[in-house]
Amino acid sequence: MNNALIDSLIQAHMKAWSGFVAQRYATDNVNFETPSDGMWYRLTVQHGINFMAGMANEPCTAELGAVVIQIFYPNNKRTESVKRLADSLGNHFKYHSVDKLKLMTPSAINVPQREDGYQINVRIPFRFN
Repeated sequence: MNNALIDSLIQAHMKAWSGFVAQRYATDNVNFETPSDGMWYRLTVQHGINFMAGMANEPCTAELGAVVIQIFYPNNKRTESVKRLADSLGNHFKYHSVDKLKLMTPSAINVPQREDGYQINVRIPFRFN
């Protein structure tokens, strides 16, 4: 399994995004103070089910999963800018390939209104083999 390698490749690509702002970026299991004045985002790598994709001298394993970037935005503000941000992230990640990692077609998913704000999730499936 290559979970650590996959995570580091995805984190590096996130930090290469032109809209990246470290103070608004949260990752799993790292202390983060949410900004009270606006938008922020969290990146999570969801590792999925692996399978044997082929057999030669040794088995070839395909590792599947998804990158999920949750974008949080305060209530009572127009959502145009958060949707532009989701589009920008989706375009940055779509069809990106590095090493054995291949990112696929992104989706922007609206999350029903939350008590403390608005949320869009950008989900990008990946394959590593």
